[in-house]
Amino acid sequence: MIPLFLDLSESRVLVFGAGEVGVRKARHFTSAARMTIVAEEISPEIFSFSNASIKQLAISDMEPEDLEKLIGRHDIVIAALSDEKENKRLCAIAKAAGKLYNNATGEGNIRIPSVVSGAEYQIAVTTEKAAPVVPAFIRTYLQAHLPWLDNMILLQNTLREELKTIVPDQARRAEILRAVIDDEEIQNACVSGVPSTEICKKYL
Repeated sequence: MIPLFLDLSESRVLVFGAGEVGVRKARHFTSAARMTIVAEEISPEIFSFSNASIKQLAISDMEPEDLEKLIGRHDIVIAALSDEKENKRLCAIAKAAGKLYNNATGEGNIRIPSVVSGAEYQIAVTTEKAAPVVPAFIRTYLQAHLPWLDNMILLQNTLREELKTIVPDQARRAEILRAVIDDEEIQNACVSGVPSTEICKKYL
């Protein structure tokens, strides 16, 4: 597996299942793509997904050709039913159609990671189902040890642009930026708000 961040704003995602797992999988795509959610029983949270079209029906009631056409109209297929055999069948159709697919109860050709994020960053974490508590640990660790990270990113962006105008050597600019991010005084300043680049002038 190769980790990637993808722009799915023009993609269509098809989610089978709207139980706890289906909702969690669908939630991953709520701000990025158009979704179709197909399930016999619908969790109330599904109705809060503004980009979702909901089809309330049992997969077993769909004709095979209709199912193939539905999958064919989408780019990513998520099989999140409680029935492992049915998930495999759906993923087999998706695979044959050359789609990206995720099987909640088995193997797929994509993984949906846990996401640890702040206002200015995202970190995707997967342990291939081996240690599901690890993403929660990473989130807690970042909050406890790097509370300045969001504001440091904003500061780094501002400082990087300023350095381009006064420091011609790229290697020296990188050296300064690294010194700033390692500086405990600047880290502490970032905890309470984005500090002025004046605090960084000692490195210029």
